[in-house]
Amino acid sequence: MPQKPIFIILDPIAFGDDPASQRFLLLKYGRTDYTKGDARGGFDFDEKDADAVIADFADRGKDLVMDYDHATCKGAAEAPASGWIKKLEKAEDGLYAVVDWTPKASEYLKNREYRYHSPVIFFNPKRAGHPAKLHSVALTNHPAMHSYPPLVADDSTITEGTTTMNEHIKALAAALGVKVVTLDDGTEDEKATVEAINSKIAELSDNAKKASEFLALHGAKTFDDVTGKIAGMVPAAEKAELEAKLASMNAEKTVAQALNDGKLVEAQKTWALDYATKNPQGFSDFIAAAPKVAPGPASTVNGSKPPKTDSAETFSDADLAIAARMGVTAEDLRKNR
Repeated sequence: MPQKPIFIILDPIAFGDDPASQRFLLLKYGRTDYTKGDARGGFDFDEKDADAVIADFADRGKDLVMDYDHATCKGAAEAPASGWIKKLEKAEDGLYAVVDWTPKASEYLKNREYRYHSPVIFFNPKRAGHPAKLHSVALTNHPAMHSYPPLVADDSTITEGTTTMNEHIKALAAALGVKVVTLDDGTEDEKATVEAINSKIAELSDNAKKASEFLALHGAKTFDDVTGKIAGMVPAAEKAELEAKLASMNAEKTVAQALNDGKLVEAQKTWALDYATKNPQGFSDFIAAAPKVAPGPASTVNGSKPPKTDSAETFSDADLAIAARMGVTAEDLRKNR
């Protein structure tokens, strides 16, 4: 014996500012109570039921009609469609329908001449009180379901900035760590909350850009790469100390070579070490262009002087330094002693 369809009028979530929106809540999960005539009743709906309804819809392989006031089921001479359900899909709160409204139905919804919808449900004989199939859905102005908003909210119940907070916006705010903005009367300010979310997203985007630039600067793809590089670095204080020691050693070597080449005299050693330490290249350029001012090795790095010869023409460092400043070479001194 074929099942007799049960007319259940169900109110979906509000469409908001666009009554021609295509996706709406068809059946919510949990217990649904309704009043039809003088009779009261209810039914339960869960994900298993949603799967059964979706499977039946897919098996039929065609769009599900939406009419006006159940004209299809009443055998009316004419039963024009108000829309066609193209798809059914599950969400966290229930079963949603994706519908293409007719232009006429869209106008009805915009003008609030029709405000609710009513599915015609076949219940599962193996699961008492659980929906299993849909016959059709109708636009109606006589809802039976309890505590459901209309398809299009009544303008008189909405004040700018005090609309009911969309649960998805709340979830996004929580994920981003943004506090939902509330007004003095305790109502949630959706507009201000969305602005706060957008500001947070802009901040995160800016931080992501800076992070990308930081990684590029250090030639790394991830922060773990940077961490590895830092772990292999010498601490700044130790690095500075090592560099100072190397600079001092290089300066002593360079000055010693200049003294041995006769381009410096012992009196210039302190000055030369300071110059070579602070500006190695400048000192090297100076020595390369300097004339020879001493006849032979003038000094070693530790300051000891080379052994004197038996020649009576050996000059002191002071003599050689004065001669060098006057442009007189050691050879000239020897010739004119």
